[in-house]
Amino acid sequence: MKMNFFIGFAVLGLSLASAKSYEISVDTVSRAGGVQLQPGVYKVTLDGSKVKFTDEDSGKWVETNATVETTAEAKFGTTERYFTVDSKNNIVETAAKAKYDDTAVETNEDNGVTTVTEIDLGGTRTDIKFQ
Repeated sequence: MKMNFFIGFAVLGLSLASAKSYEISVDTVSRAGGVQLQPGVYKVTLDGSKVKFTDEDSGKWVETNATVETTAEAKFGTTERYFTVDSKNNIVETAAKAKYDDTAVETNEDNGVTTVTEIDLGGTRTDIKFQ
């Protein structure tokens, strides 16, 4: 019974990252998933696998799909275990992962096109990965 409670708590932790918004800055025209972002400051929010970018100046927003990976920590007495949800929505044990200190945007540039490949959400163990 304790194991079910802790796994349920871990799943709750996995969903908490979507309850908050995060600020990113884009310096150049960039692709993120299926959308194009103009230079500016954006508020990033999650709704499952949907990522919403809201331009903080204009209030206009675009939305795309991404892979959202969150690692939750569960403690069993003095033992810490880490869990994530796989692509089939199964909870699987994974390696320990520290929380990100700050929100960070990872990009690649290819043939003059900048592509956002990942956003790491500060204060969480959550990555947003774009194809």
